[in-house]
Formats: sequence, C-alpha cells, structure tokens
Amino acid sequence: MKPARPVKYSQTTITELMIPSYANFGGKIHGGTLLSLMDKVAYAAASKHAGTYCVTVTVDKVEFLQPVEVGDLVSMHASVNYVGRTSLVVGIRVESQNVKPAI
Repeated sequence: MKPARPVKYSQTTITELMIPSYANFGGKIHGGTLLSLMDKVAYAAASKHAGTYCVTVTVDKVEFLQPVEVGDLVSMHASVNYVGRTSLVVGIRVESQNVKPAI
C-alpha cells in the first residue's frame, strides 16, 4: 500500500493571459475557454496525486460569478479534495486579475 499523500502534494496553479482569440465580440472570454483551462489544471493535480494518467468523468458545478475580460490574467488553483479507491475529486478556484494599466 502506498503512503497517503497530503493535499499540498497535489496543489497546482496554472496562470494564463486572456487574449483576443479567447473572446466573443463583446470582449468577454468564452466560458468554454475557461472550462478547458480548468480541465487542464484538474488533470495536472489529479495526475500528480495518482502518479498515472487521469481523465475527467464529471463536472459537478461551475458558477461564473463575473465576466473575464481580454487582457486579464487568470489563475486556476487546483488540489485533490477526496480520494477513493478508483476515483478522486479535484477542487478548482479561478481568480481573474486586471493587469492593464489605467489610461
């Protein structure tokens, strides 16, 4: 039996600048783009923890609280919250920061 790994072992952060090709005509980032980035960071955290290839089976809930704009810096923070025998649960926090200078 492998020794238990602490949550800190799986913690992973991905940060990406939101570019115009990610946006709709109003300059807001597509939700699907954000979901794709969330899937990437979830994979990284799960694979670090499991030490093997992992796949996303389900997404329980996603709530978009505020729009993300072109030029924002978005950070996705993920960690393993629960480990079962053949599955695990990854939690993700998304933070957006406006790094554009005020004109």
